[in-house]
Amino acid sequence: MIFNAGDAMNWRRPGGVIFKAGPQVWADGLSKFAETFTDIIVFGEAGPYNRAVLAASEALSSRVWVLENGYFRPDWVTVERNGVNGSSALPRFRDGYPEPAPPIPEPIAVGKILPHHVANISAYHAAQIVGGALFPRYAAPYVFSPLKQCVGHIRRYVSLAFRKVENCDADVIKSRGDFFIVCLQREGDAQLLQYSRYSDNRAFLTAVITSFAANAPSDTRLVVKNHPLDPGLVNLRAVTMRLAQEHGLAGRVDFIDGGNLAALCRASQGMVVNNSSAALSALGFHTPVKVMGDAFFDFEGLTDQKPIDAFWSDSQAPDTALFTRFRAHVIAQSQVNGNFHEPHAIGPTARGIADVFERVSD
Repeated sequence: MIFNAGDAMNWRRPGGVIFKAGPQVWADGLSKFAETFTDIIVFGEAGPYNRAVLAASEALSSRVWVLENGYFRPDWVTVERNGVNGSSALPRFRDGYPEPAPPIPEPIAVGKILPHHVANISAYHAAQIVGGALFPRYAAPYVFSPLKQCVGHIRRYVSLAFRKVENCDADVIKSRGDFFIVCLQREGDAQLLQYSRYSDNRAFLTAVITSFAANAPSDTRLVVKNHPLDPGLVNLRAVTMRLAQEHGLAGRVDFIDGGNLAALCRASQGMVVNNSSAALSALGFHTPVKVMGDAFFDFEGLTDQKPIDAFWSDSQAPDTALFTRFRAHVIAQSQVNGNFHEPHAIGPTARGIADVFERVSD
């Protein structure tokens, strides 16, 4: 389906179906349209077009699949029926991941992704800016306009090249004292809008920093890590520093834009997320995790189930054996080795996803 000029730029071949009506027309005609196809595939859950498909999935004659960036990045992508993340059908209890765990194939490393990801996102938004008049009824799934996102991604990516790398170094941060890490979502992402009690990162940070100020040991620090694909349209550094000042935490809170997540997990006392898949990296390093939103991996044995106020002084590390089984089952049921952006990985990724469609039957 070609809903906008960015879709047309990415397709570049025969067979695309151009749709220029508004999202309500799409939703109203979806049932009849679906009769023509065995499967409908959406990327992510954001936006009125994808949400219409997912809302109608049980009534449609077609199977519905959702593609998303992998739960275990960077070498995996997610393929699930009818929903991902907070809507995933994966079990949310210990016994849902029994022995024996399925074998995990050794993945082929996909290489460095971020430059390709940023380039693709920026090009997609730029195409929408140039060709927007051709699709006047298109409703974007984003909080910010394509122009703002395109400029924001480019500006932020360039600025990162001039940052002081040592400011994000886990050993340097650890030398200042024990710390907890807070991982932000991409501003305007479905993870915040659909699977969270917080409307944006500002609200999430307010809750976390308020709790930390009132309950964390006085010799601990807080490190707020920005999302690697945040468009940089909200000055989250300024938001973080202002909240720290207001809560008497000046000098105890850092904001970093980058850094090696694995090293930060190993060095930290624990991680707080809304529902970010960064938590899965932390669990793999036996780092305690507190989830503030709705996540399929938030259950007893993996994440800390106590209120956040108690997390700072009595955090619960994951059950290593449970996580090992959990990871194996999740990969077997929902992950395909590959990536959507690294040029050499796209072909093998597509073939792996097609294999899932062929293998899984109703």
